Amino acid sequence: MARKRRFGVSLPSGMAEELDALAARLRIDRSKLVERAVASFLNEYRHYLHDHECSGVMIISGSFDRGEVASLLDEYRDIVVSTTHIHVNELCTEIVVVNGPSEKIAEMHTRLSSVKGCSIRYIPFSTVHGVVGASMKHG
Repeated sequence: MARKRRFGVSLPSGMAEELDALAARLRIDRSKLVERAVASFLNEYRHYLHDHECSGVMIISGSFDRGEVASLLDEYRDIVVSTTHIHVNELCTEIVVVNGPSEKIAEMHTRLSSVKGCSIRYIPFSTVHGVVGASMKHG
């Protein structure tokens, strides 16, 4: 088992209450829930930390200028495999499959994050093996 490191985290009280409620609902302790959340976050942002080839899906949602997003995606056509635009609950949603160098995916992610009204999630299909502790599982 990987060695654990203890540290304190301060959260707004409402967020802490939601965390406790979710931990209770999932029947796990708060530490395990936070460990899972941090592992998920690190997996989502690993392309910022380690240069590697990767592929995944970028989900862009919100009330954004579709033309601005389309223009930005066109600049990254060398890593954009496909795009799908749909509307969900009156919000635009762009589903973008990407494949290429992690630094280019990170650059695109950063630029899309600066577009007004955009909320971005990146879900990798694969990650770098062995870059974090042995307790992490990579797909």
